[in-house]
Amino acid sequence: MNHYKSIFLAIALAAAHVVATAQDNIRTYPLEVTFNKTSSLIFPTIIKNVDRGSKDLLAQKAKGMGNVLQVKAGRIRFPETSLTVITADGVLHQFTVNYVDEPKTLNFQMPAEQGNDNVKPIVFENDMTEDDFNRYAEFILSSRKSMRFQQTGKYKVALALKSIFIKDNTIFFHLRGKNTSNINYTIDFLRFYIRDNKKVNRTASQEVEVKPFFVNATPVEIKGKSINDWVFAVDKFTIPDAKHLVVEMFEHNGGRHLALSISNRTLVKARALP
Repeated sequence: MNHYKSIFLAIALAAAHVVATAQDNIRTYPLEVTFNKTSSLIFPTIIKNVDRGSKDLLAQKAKGMGNVLQVKAGRIRFPETSLTVITADGVLHQFTVNYVDEPKTLNFQMPAEQGNDNVKPIVFENDMTEDDFNRYAEFILSSRKSMRFQQTGKYKVALALKSIFIKDNTIFFHLRGKNTSNINYTIDFLRFYIRDNKKVNRTASQEVEVKPFFVNATPVEIKGKSINDWVFAVDKFTIPDAKHLVVEMFEHNGGRHLALSISNRTLVKARALP
């Protein structure tokens, strides 16, 4: 019996050593933040998950930029804390965060980890990686299986839903922006949310945001006389009764704001990706 206990203990210690070694191989970056300035972390791929070690650290994705995280101090001179970011390529990025009055820099370009053999990609619940998402996006963009166009437009700018696909627990939306004017359309933001079909008053309607975790190309601008296509990926969902999905696109310093409505009847027509 003691012999088996010794073998079990040896295996347990070996496993612990492997885990500790893997953790040690994850590089931790120093990060300085302050109260009245925002720092931007630019990652090589889309941000999947963010975990703050303290509520004193504020963090949010930049509007319309799936790979940019904005961080700042929630209060002056908070104690050292941590920040963990997981990106869609399965890489875990760790930071040790300290408050300073004047950070040395406000913009951080995170390096790609592809050449580091010590970095082990994290497997997401849907087992899809950044390469998988890009491959599916290419298939969707090249697919001729488009649904009947749903579109909205204003002043020679239109936003259209071309198709919806599903793979496991992920829904893909193929959107098209078209600008037939000579004036470039600079996108302030593009967002998805669920809202009531009818608004009784301002407080009666609740909006529930649907956050894409992948987009094949960040929507920035639709140049005059041009067309842009985007594929967005979101976690699987359905729309409750008496509600609908809205895709909203606002023009920066302009008035050509568009809102495209998508019903549950349209959503459930999503085609399966091979």
